[in-house]
Amino acid sequence: MRYFIHFVIGLLLIQAPFAESIEVSDFETTKQESRYTELIENIRCPVCQGQSIGGSNSDLAKDLRGKVREMILDNQSDSEIYSFMVERYGEFVVYKPPVSPKTYLLWFAPLIALLLSLFYLFRSTRQKTNKEAISESDIEKAKKLLK
Repeated sequence: MRYFIHFVIGLLLIQAPFAESIEVSDFETTKQESRYTELIENIRCPVCQGQSIGGSNSDLAKDLRGKVREMILDNQSDSEIYSFMVERYGEFVVYKPPVSPKTYLLWFAPLIALLLSLFYLFRSTRQKTNKEAISESDIEKAKKLLK
């Protein structure tokens, strides 16, 4: 029983740092609150890089969440908020960057890789079917060796 209690306390202590990233902010409407939640989940943390600013505990992520909240309360649109973040931190911070000459490789590299793989697969299977047939003398030699 004692080990179980230690286990539960350990689980609670592990969860403590994650609870800090969840904020309850006062918004005028529930629409603003839902916009805030969506925006902070779709903006990547420049420090953590693998997390959104909504899930990150870094100081920069906290500041960015505050900035997003402030911009929503100032009635700025989602595109203005995304533009602000991209202008300041680059297109990396947006999980779904726009299709532009800078991001062509990002958007089209998987398609190009798929097409090249299919071309290689088609070509390699076609080459195997076009090989010469085994001659009768080779078949006879193989039969003699197997006997």
